Parts: sequence; structure tokens; C-alpha cells
Amino acid sequence: MTLFYRHNPMPYSRKQLPKYCRHKSTGRAFVRIGGKMYYLGRYGSEASRREYDRIIAEFVANGRQAFRNPDEILIEQLIAQFMDYATKERNYCHLAKTRLQRVFRSLNDLYGKQPVACFDGRSLKSLRRQFLESGISRITINGYIRAIKQLFYWGCDEREIVPPEVVAALRTVPALGKGKTSAIEYEEIQPVEDAVVEKTLPHLSPQFQAIVMVQKYIGGRPQDMANMRVCDINMSGEIWRYTPHTHKTKSRGKTRDLPIGPRAQQILKPYIELCRDNPTQFVFSCLTVKTWAQKYSKALTSACQKAGVPRWTPNQLRHARGTEIRDKFGLDYAQAVLGHSSAKTTEIYAKLSIEKAIEVAKKIG
Repeated sequence: MTLFYRHNPMPYSRKQLPKYCRHKSTGRAFVRIGGKMYYLGRYGSEASRREYDRIIAEFVANGRQAFRNPDEILIEQLIAQFMDYATKERNYCHLAKTRLQRVFRSLNDLYGKQPVACFDGRSLKSLRRQFLESGISRITINGYIRAIKQLFYWGCDEREIVPPEVVAALRTVPALGKGKTSAIEYEEIQPVEDAVVEKTLPHLSPQFQAIVMVQKYIGGRPQDMANMRVCDINMSGEIWRYTPHTHKTKSRGKTRDLPIGPRAQQILKPYIELCRDNPTQFVFSCLTVKTWAQKYSKALTSACQKAGVPRWTPNQLRHARGTEIRDKFGLDYAQAVLGHSSAKTTEIYAKLSIEKAIEVAKKIG
């Protein structure tokens, strides 16, 4: 098994491969990678050719980088490889990469110059303690720890540069339990009331008003609004079908299909008309792939202050839609519209209203 990592800052060019060479004094074949010679067997033999092909295949799979002993591979190099993988092979969105960079920055500051083989459960707990002292919420800390574990799991399974003992040690570190640490506990996100949304709308620009109402009607995530393009919307039927070209669960092999009803269609038509000549253009020009989260949240915060209502977030619209659908049609319908694989996830977004609970209590309580 060959173990490797990013050794040279500049990889070989795409057309360039290390050559199959002959060692004159011994008559053996060899290939030189990153200044190191790998002997292949008797020059010209089929066995040496097969060994050459094997090493070159691993070299190409590693992004045309040199191989090296895992004891010398540093954590900062593992992070660099993973971020390359996230960008080139997994096509992580800008927001996902930004979150990973935030997590890995702390890991790199503490342990970046240490070999990956030296990282263990105590190291991870030390890093978690730093997060706790920084005042980060429990849920966020657990997410950070999952991301760091994912980094080392990937290094073991995909690149074979992290020893299995390291992965086994990290698996022994449990998530922080609710109420069992000093970490901040945030309240569960509640759906925003229609009356609050109505008071907020006049203080938003026309385009942000449209974004809010379309998101509310289709039950989409805020990033679904930022990623909406005309070419992603099938307008052939009475109910349009919006299939985002990228979405939160795409990397897990899941598809996303959002029906667009008459009320949302009326709001979207003027913006779609502006994009007729360029179907790949984003419907809402005020949101960009890199800045939608900040712009959308900032616009709502400012509007809430002007309207004198409690601050609410784009995700609360999705919660509100889930609650409304569940109350009117049932949990299965809410699960279908919100695109959840599990009814348990839908329960988080769509809690029963207190009015229904009171009605049940009157009849059978």
C-alpha cells in the first residue's frame, strides 16, 4: 500500500508523467517521483511495467503529488488536501467551504505543524475545550467536531494517509449532551407568524418582498431562492416544478423538487421575464451565490427594526410553512413539501399548533 500526501506546492502538469527509466548499473527499471526513486524490477519486464502502471495510477489519483511516509504528513497538509477535494471533486458550495475553513482554522492553529499520526482523542477534546471557552453554542461545537472527524476519516478511507488507530481514537469522543456542559443552549427555531411577516414586508425592497413570499409559498430553503434560475423551472404544467441545480443534500445523492403554485407563479413571472434571453441567469439578482446568506439576513434584520417587530430569519419561513401544511394536510404532506427523508426531521419544522392540542384535549382529554 502506498501512502502519500501533498509534498511539492506545485503539482506536475496534466500532460506530464514521471518516465519509466533504466538504472544503468543494476539493469533495474525505476520511476522518479518528487526526487525519490521507486524501483520496479528488471527493466523491460512485464512485472516492472505493471508496477510502473500501479504507481502512476496512484500518483494521478493523488492529484499528481509526490508520495511520503505518513509519520511526516502534517495536519496542515491533510487540511489542504481535503479542501482541494471539497472544491474539485465534491464541488462544495461557497458557504460550506467557508464553514469548513472556519473549523479547520482552529485545528490548524493548534495542531497544524504536528503529524497526523500524533492526533488522538485527547487532542480533539482539547480543541473542543477551546470551543467551549470561546462561548460557542453546544450544537455548533458538535458540528465542528463532526467536521474534524470527517477530515480524518476521509484521510484514512480515501487517501490512506491517516492511520486507522487515529480514526478509532476519534470515534471514542462523544458529542456534547444537552444540559451536560457549560456550552450555550439556543432555543429551537420557532415559525414566524404571518402577522409579523406582513408588518415586515413594507420595509423591504420589492425584490426582497418577492423572495420572502416565494420562499413562504414553496417552503424552500433560503439558498433555494439564491440558486433559482429560469432553466431550473419547468413551466409546462398548471403547477410549475423547480429543481435546483444545487442544494443542501445534493452531495448525498438526493434530488430536490419544489412545486410552485399559482400565487408564487404570479410573483415570479416579472422576474422570469427579465431572464428570458439568458435562462441560466439567476432569477433574483440581489442575491449571489457567495453573499446571499449575509444579504438576506441583513435585509430582514433592518426591516424588522423599522417595523418594530421581533427579529426573524429566513429559515423561520420554512418552519412556518411546514407547520401550516401539517395542520391542514398532515405530517406526510409536510414531509413531501419540505423534502425530508425522515418524519422526525419534519417534526422539528412542523410542530402541532396549540389550538389543535386544545381541541384534542376537549374531545378525548
